[in-house]
Formats: sequence, C-alpha cells, structure tokens
Amino acid sequence: MSRIKPSKEEIQRVKDATEQIIRRINEKAREYGIPARAICVGSVARNTWIRGEEDIDIFILFPEEFSEEELRSEGLRLAKSVASEYEERYASHPYIHAFFEFPVGKNEEEKRVEADLVPCFAVRSASAIKSAVDRTPFHNDYLKERIKGLEDDVLLLKQFLRALDIYGSELKTMGFSGYLCELLILHYGSFINLLKEASHWKFGTRIDIEKHGTYKSEGKEPLIVIDPVDPKRNVAAALSTFAFCRFIDAARSFLRKPSQRFFFTEAEEAEMSKEAFLRKVKERGTDFVMLVFDAPPVVDDILFPQLRKAAISVRKLIERNEFVVFRHDFGAEGGKAFLLFEVFGELPAIQRREGPPVTVKVHAERFKRKHLALNHIVRIDENGRLFAEFERKYRSVVELLSDKRNLLGCSLGKHVSEAIESGYKVLKNEEIEFFEGIGKFFKRYFSSTVSNDV
Repeated sequence: MSRIKPSKEEIQRVKDATEQIIRRINEKAREYGIPARAICVGSVARNTWIRGEEDIDIFILFPEEFSEEELRSEGLRLAKSVASEYEERYASHPYIHAFFEFPVGKNEEEKRVEADLVPCFAVRSASAIKSAVDRTPFHNDYLKERIKGLEDDVLLLKQFLRALDIYGSELKTMGFSGYLCELLILHYGSFINLLKEASHWKFGTRIDIEKHGTYKSEGKEPLIVIDPVDPKRNVAAALSTFAFCRFIDAARSFLRKPSQRFFFTEAEEAEMSKEAFLRKVKERGTDFVMLVFDAPPVVDDILFPQLRKAAISVRKLIERNEFVVFRHDFGAEGGKAFLLFEVFGELPAIQRREGPPVTVKVHAERFKRKHLALNHIVRIDENGRLFAEFERKYRSVVELLSDKRNLLGCSLGKHVSEAIESGYKVLKNEEIEFFEGIGKFFKRYFSSTVSNDV
C-alpha cells in the first residue's frame, strides 16, 4: 500500500492547500457581493486519491436562480481572481484549471498547487440539475461518510485499473471513473469481494445500491450501476465493452494467482524503440501504414471520439478497395494525431468485378455496356456469370490514402477533417516517425490485453 497510499505529509499538504483555496474563493465572493460558496469534492474530499496524483476539485456553488450566463461570467470571474495563473477549460460549461503558489505543510514551504475550479448550481436535488456538474456535490455527500474505512480498497482498485490502462471515464479511455470505483467497493465491501463477483459478471450486469429499480437500459451497456443520487443515470454508461471484459479477465487471473505485477507493470516505464518496432514488423510479415497530422487544438473528450470514428471509417474505405486490414488503432501523442492500419501487403495490378448471370437480360446488358464503355475486358465464367477485368486504381494502401479526395469522403468528424485537409502524411513501416510518445503507443499495441497466467 505504501506505493499507492498518500503519506501523512502529502495528505496534510493537500488538506492545507484545499482549505486555503476555499478560503480565498469565499473571501472574494463576499468582497464581490456574489452569493456563492466553495466546497471540495471528489477523491481529495474523500481521501481516495493515489499517491502523488491528487486531483483537487473545488466546486463553486451558485443559487439555482442564476442564469447560465450569470453562472458562467460570475463563476469564471471569481475563479480567475484567486489564481496565480490559470487555463480556461470546457466540460458541460467553462471552468478554470488554476495554479497557486502558497505555503503548505508543516514547514510552510512555497509549493505550486493545481486545482480545478468549477462553477455549478446549488440545486435542491440531483434530479433537478441544470448542468451535468451540478450532480457532483450530491455524489460527494452520498459517499463521504459511507466510504470511510474502505479507502484502501478504493486505492487498490484504482491502481489495479491504472495498470490495465482502463482507469478513467474520459472518452479517450472509456474506463472506470473514480466515482464508479467507489460505488463498486461500497457495494461489494472490499477489493477482493469485487474481484470475486466481477469474475462472474455477464454483459448487462446490474447494480442498484439504493434499490431504485427505475433505470431502463437499452441493452447496449455492458455494466449498469444506477446512480444512488440520480436513478435515471447509469454511472457506468461511458464504460466500453473492451474495458469491461479486460477487467473481468484480470479479476479471474488475479484470483488464480495474486501478484504485485497486476498493480505495477513494466509497460508504465517501457518505450519501444524504432529498431524494435521494425523487428516486429519483419516478424509479423504485415505492413504498418500510419496517417499522421497535427492534432486539432481541442480537448481529448472531443478529439478521441472523432479519431475513433475516423479510424473505423477509413478502415471501411481500405476494405472496400479489397485490402485486408489485420488491426487498426489511433492515438494522439507529442502534438500529432494518427490513424494506424496493419495490413496485408499490396494487391495485383488487375481487379475483377463480378456481374450478374447472362440469363438475367436487363442486368447483364447493363453490366456489359458499363464496363465495355470503360474499355474493360468482360468475360463469362464457367457458371454463366459475367465478370469484368480492369486495371486496379490503387495497388497499395499508401496510394489509396495519399489521395486526399478518398479521405475527405470518409466520416472523420469536424476537427479531424479540418486537420487532415490542412495537411497530412501517409507513412509505411520504416518511414514511420518516432515522435514523442509513439514508442509507448507501439509498446501497448504489441502487448497482450489478457493475462498470460493460464
């Protein structure tokens, strides 16, 4: 636990910083005559953060009578006024990622502290929320006392999920959120009990801690955990089928043979070199084609769904042109975004297009006229069907993707489409540039996503 549990000094430092930030906000609110107050929520409020990775979330509560515009303008004004430096970010509405320099801890050393300052409405109940973040204070109230005594189990679960690369509900990861982790531990009573139950989970497993019984699933969610404070919401809605199944597999493997390797993996530090990558390419006998472009200046929750959508659409383009795609992936590292396709070589110079039986007069004549007009060779096969032979337009995936018209005809998403239109590269095998972060990406690409203990 010592590697994942914050030290007493760290806990005190974060507590001091949080109290100072809240005090500053409340003082400024009084000075400005703004009827708002600040509270700490999330893992820091409940002592469920992993050592060295505290996320200080300060919510600034405004009367629900305020308009959306008043919340935005007054909330940002108040948040900006207390920060040494800040970045304006966006979720359901704008918030401030703030930086502070002030003395914390026993020695009152000057420390640089980061915190998210989020304006929200102080609504009467979670069912009356005006924006998605309004629900968070109710989550905090629900768990703050109930999770006491279970904090270490929550930390074990979070670290377990981090090692599997499925911690976080962001659209980049589509894994287990911190709130979901705490609810699972609360429901099952311990980390080990959770793993025992999860090893038997089925698609559509339903958990209803408060026995609301009102949530209606559309049958597409692998896991349903009904929000105790908002029975119309599935806390696990963002969880992908991949993350759900990866957790089940790891739970079974851990129970079969417990080990620290489930919590701390070499993959966290390891990075594949270009030489190692090229050896893998040679061993596999496939081609790696990467479409690279400047990452659009948008947050991950906007970028990654578009990259996911684009990768699927471009794969379909490749397969429509008769190439075989073994795997595809996507990512954003070092200021670059990319789509990766592992494909089976090049195609022959000629292409065959199947036609209708000769005996189906209307369709046969139409097929023949079309292809003869294009100077294609038209033949009859041994089964009495027409087929056409003609020169293939694209013999390689590189040629296909290098034609921008093909890409812009795909479903790419607004920001990805704009980025590609501004310029991109299509790189193959040894041409692939190892910019910052790409070595870690390929390390994960070639790693197994199931336990190797069977």
